[in-house]
Amino acid sequence: MFGIGAACIFSPSVSLPAQWHEKRRPLATGIAVAGSGAGGMVFTVATQKMMDTIGHKWTLRALALILLCVSGSAGMFYKRRVAVPRGGVNLGAIAKDLRLVAVGLAGLMVNISYFVPWLYLPTAALKIGQTKQAANNLVLYMNAGSTVGRVLAAYAAMLLGPINSIAIAYVICSVLVLVVMLAVKSMTGYIVLAVIYGGLSASFISITPLVLTNIFGTQAVTTAMGIMNMWCAVGVLIGNPSQGAIYQKFDRPHNTFTAMSIWGFAGLLLAACSYLLLKAIIVRNSPRKHLWSKL
Repeated sequence: MFGIGAACIFSPSVSLPAQWHEKRRPLATGIAVAGSGAGGMVFTVATQKMMDTIGHKWTLRALALILLCVSGSAGMFYKRRVAVPRGGVNLGAIAKDLRLVAVGLAGLMVNISYFVPWLYLPTAALKIGQTKQAANNLVLYMNAGSTVGRVLAAYAAMLLGPINSIAIAYVICSVLVLVVMLAVKSMTGYIVLAVIYGGLSASFISITPLVLTNIFGTQAVTTAMGIMNMWCAVGVLIGNPSQGAIYQKFDRPHNTFTAMSIWGFAGLLLAACSYLLLKAIIVRNSPRKHLWSKL
């Protein structure tokens, strides 16, 4: 039930700003989605404090009340700018569109591997002798980087093109996860990875609504976002259990993070390749555009 509710909040929250802005659409979307990064920082600290003082049961009740008040009141102001076409949108045609399939594959691969640093970087910090509080702070640093990165991603999209910028960001993320988690054994390196990874990986959340709006238009972007989020959900269902199984079988017995680093690297790199596939599909259908075009 929580997942259904979260989906009902998330999809319109990231797609509606695109209907109200055109010239500054990347920036508007970036600012809108930056709220979840800021919320991650606040909720990370607040949840830990409440767990230590009132226990997990009352912590969950308090978080539920906060979400009801904040998200519920904010949702009352949501409004479509573009009316749904008479007869609705062609759901089947959108779902089978190769461009959406490419974006969906990117979402699948992102969510299969995205949470590797979020889940295992704190564990790596504990392995080198850091306190539990210091290890948990890495999640806070990633949320901080994510908040800023979601806004900066908008400027990168305007400068390089949304598809180009997100592909570059995930190539860098894949290399960072592989190199830092394999070679670095210091808290300073982990903090640097947390901030940079949080900032660059946020481009998927910030830029994907813009990409889908450019492809399907403002009338169908909410439908396209919903379908894309289904791909993401499958990625989460595959990724998190698989990561746990891989860590238990290959890394934990040897006190390493080799397998997890390779898993994260492969998934993030395939996500970047999926966006390059999207660009190739667009170029193929547009004679005036080239692979080096600003898309």
